[in-house]
Amino acid sequence: MPRINSLLQQQAINPDSLVLYNFLKGKLHIEEVKAAVSLKTSNRPDRRYQPLFEAAMIKAIAYVLQQNWKYYMVVSELTPADRRIFSTAIAPHSVALEQTFHLVDGTYPYTRKADLVPLVAAAIEHY
Repeated sequence: MPRINSLLQQQAINPDSLVLYNFLKGKLHIEEVKAAVSLKTSNRPDRRYQPLFEAAMIKAIAYVLQQNWKYYMVVSELTPADRRIFSTAIAPHSVALEQTFHLVDGTYPYTRKADLVPLVAAAIEHY
């Protein structure tokens, strides 16, 4: 876990860096994917619900691969409308399948980003 914390600190200092991505690259196989994490830093109207599109794509890919991926949101600002849509939105493919698949499995304020360290640690625990 110290290695992950170090990489996260480097990423925080230089957000455009690919240090964490490069560390994971080639180590994680598709069948080992457990979750996707999206960082939403803008509430501009043209980007407000872009993460829901991302979540829909992630959940659809996981469904086709017959895997159960989780999708977590990390947000810099969480309005009541955001909280409602992120907690109640259903995956588009669930309508066709007549089943309920939620899009967002958890939402974390940016100030609690340390809560996501276990997700990264679980992804690479055997490396």
